[in-house]
Amino acid sequence: MTEKQSNTYQALVKFLKKEYKYKNVDKKIKESRAIFINNSNQYVIIDLQIQGSTENWSNIEMTAQKNFMNEKVKKLKIVISEYENKLTEDETEILVITTPEELQNNLVKFLPLISKFKNNKQTTQNKEENLIQDEDLNDEIKMNNFKIALNKIKNNNISFTWIILFFFIIMPVSFTIIGLFMNLSILEGMSYNDHGDLIKWSARAWQAPMIIFGGTNQTLTIAGGQWWRIFTYGFSAMDSGNGIVFSALMIFLLTTSLFSISKITEIIIGNVWKLAISFVLAYITLGFVVSATLPYTITSGSLPIIGIMVGILAMNVSGETSPIARFGKVKVIWPIVLIILAIFNSQDQLSSFSVLMSGIIFGSIFAGLVKKPVKDWTWRENILILFLLVFIVVAIVFVVTLKKAPAYNYSVITALQFYAKNKIGGDFDHYNQVFEKIGWLGRFQDGAWNENLYPKPPTVATINLASTADVITNIKLGIKL
Repeated sequence: MTEKQSNTYQALVKFLKKEYKYKNVDKKIKESRAIFINNSNQYVIIDLQIQGSTENWSNIEMTAQKNFMNEKVKKLKIVISEYENKLTEDETEILVITTPEELQNNLVKFLPLISKFKNNKQTTQNKEENLIQDEDLNDEIKMNNFKIALNKIKNNNISFTWIILFFFIIMPVSFTIIGLFMNLSILEGMSYNDHGDLIKWSARAWQAPMIIFGGTNQTLTIAGGQWWRIFTYGFSAMDSGNGIVFSALMIFLLTTSLFSISKITEIIIGNVWKLAISFVLAYITLGFVVSATLPYTITSGSLPIIGIMVGILAMNVSGETSPIARFGKVKVIWPIVLIILAIFNSQDQLSSFSVLMSGIIFGSIFAGLVKKPVKDWTWRENILILFLLVFIVVAIVFVVTLKKAPAYNYSVITALQFYAKNKIGGDFDHYNQVFEKIGWLGRFQDGAWNENLYPKPPTVATINLASTADVITNIKLGIKL
């Protein structure tokens, strides 16, 4: 055992603990051999030793294997040799025999972070050689990481995206189908005719299911005080006003695109918590801002979520030249095409564009803020915070200055009628109080919507009274003459 082998062994022990979070199975690191374990890594067990080591343990491998029952786990065995470089591989074990000089080249395929490995006892000659090899090594690491990422995408090696799939794809699609086939968009109303009689009528409000299942807009969320909609709009029903066939096509394209881009974004970021924090903050901020500033827009469904994910992905691949970053840039094109198509087919193109751009902006802002620790922030992060504050302040100004009652919205009224009929959140009296808070004069009367608080007096009676008054006046004038 040479000094160079010993120094490399000790440095590699520290490296595996720091970069890959391996823990040694035995209580104490031995002088020339150690066994590490981490069931979160690709290679669960690593056996590190200096060639010719005679140190062993009675049941050390059994101890390492006991947590996995009969399941076979992948084992990486690293032997530090003085002269030999060799690689053998089978189903359960990879054996890498390497010299200290070729350590990084021989291990980069199995431990991509080996580029960070530094042996403090390296000679000046070794350091110069490593500097020459850095560029080629980095390219190899990038390609290896790209292959790993593609493999994860292929095998759906994701976690947060499954949450996205359930809440923001399966639920909106289910609610949209329920809204279409259960006639939840029918408003039942009554009004007084010219004779003072109550006449029942019905009308269709296509966007009512969007509100029923939790969509947000200024009328209910801000004026009506239903702030919980800021948290529920993403898994509400989608707009199906363009007919069943076209709506079904758009829903299929949007939801499959959302799943794909969410999966790619999660794998590129590589940190579930960073993705989750940036997404949740962008989601809540978007719900609040669009509810406050867009008075005639109902925000719901998967489309705003695609905007948020596009923003998060764009921020994480911007300025990056690695293969996986270039792959992400290509993959973001299709969701943008779908967004443009959805905007052009929307009944309110300006509002749809505003909602989607807000999603992209907020996704980018929060992704940029969580990308680095606060202590490493620069002027770029300060600009992102400034933009965020501007949006929030504008939304607060809208909330504070909202004084006038909005125009009647039949989608809102239909949704509240559905709630009242099914005793969801309250009865008809409760939702009449919501109308009063909004500022509308209309109320539910006998379960139907009546836009007039008080009945109009019969037109015939009014005409007769006026005619009688004219006759009496003429008689009085005739007597005076």
